Amino acid sequence: MNVPCSSSDRRRCRSDKSHVRRGFTLVELLVVIAIIGTLVGLLLPAVQIARESARRTQCSNNLKQYALGMQNYHEGQGVLPLGTSYWQCTNVSWLPVLWPYIELNELASQFQYNTNFAGWPNAGNAVHGRPLSRRVPLYYCPSDRPNAVATDTWGNTVVRSNYATNGTSLVRSGVKFRGPFVTYFDGAKSDCTGSGWVAFEPRGYKGKEATKFKSITDGLSKTLLMSEQNLSPVDNDPAPDPRGQVDINWGFDTSLATPNSSFDRVANWWTGGRYCANIPPHLPCQATGSEFKFVARSKHPGGVQTSYCDGSIKFISDDIDLSAWQAAGTMSGGETLSP
Repeated sequence: MNVPCSSSDRRRCRSDKSHVRRGFTLVELLVVIAIIGTLVGLLLPAVQIARESARRTQCSNNLKQYALGMQNYHEGQGVLPLGTSYWQCTNVSWLPVLWPYIELNELASQFQYNTNFAGWPNAGNAVHGRPLSRRVPLYYCPSDRPNAVATDTWGNTVVRSNYATNGTSLVRSGVKFRGPFVTYFDGAKSDCTGSGWVAFEPRGYKGKEATKFKSITDGLSKTLLMSEQNLSPVDNDPAPDPRGQVDINWGFDTSLATPNSSFDRVANWWTGGRYCANIPPHLPCQATGSEFKFVARSKHPGGVQTSYCDGSIKFISDDIDLSAWQAAGTMSGGETLSP
């Protein structure tokens, strides 16, 4: 029962009323929760965009390091490295020969050219830490699968890489045009044991397949050097996907399709119908003919990161005109188009 305050107690009653605390009503609480939810909904896309922007910047920085390494290689050797070379029983991609020019001298000092490129002692398991098994941040775009490797049935690993050289090969009116990097084959592989191993040190190889900057008549600023490629979604695929493996680097080919479109072509003799898993999340591919042609791909929305022979870095839209993309892929096509 409420007792009215007497005239003598009115000051005390006012003081007691001033200390009464009123809590949130259910409606007010729901309104606050709704406001917080709306703010979170607005902030999350912005956070994701900021994160992707940071990953894209790191990816472009990786390509920049490779571009500078290629220029330093050319300055020292007078040519660009081969894309991939096969000599007798030895095959080598551009990556090991570039190691000294991208501050990976430790790996370069361990690599042996007179034996299987992707076997012991160049590759091993995670415990051995062999040069082709060592995961290096420079190999990977952070938007894809950092530290991805290809693992065989014995547990040996060979690193994968998100970066590929420009291996464009394009025929127009019976004339063949190409990009700065080619695959070089020479020598028989009849005996790959004992004396069958023949050392082939491709660093500074000066054959006709090696490209000099002066041969890039379309201009260094208009000719693609490298771009991104996506990696297989798994490391230990029992039917290994050759794309992204540094020991099987045929490069990307602008003659096939614009970035992130169409199918990659994997040679029938390589796949036997087994290694081309054209089922998501695997990369799109077709086992056809005798050639390897890979599309430039990336996890960045809307396009791919690329480097040019002058060292510049450009983000190329998926919507680029195919003729402009092919013009950037060839080094002496004389095209007037530019991406």
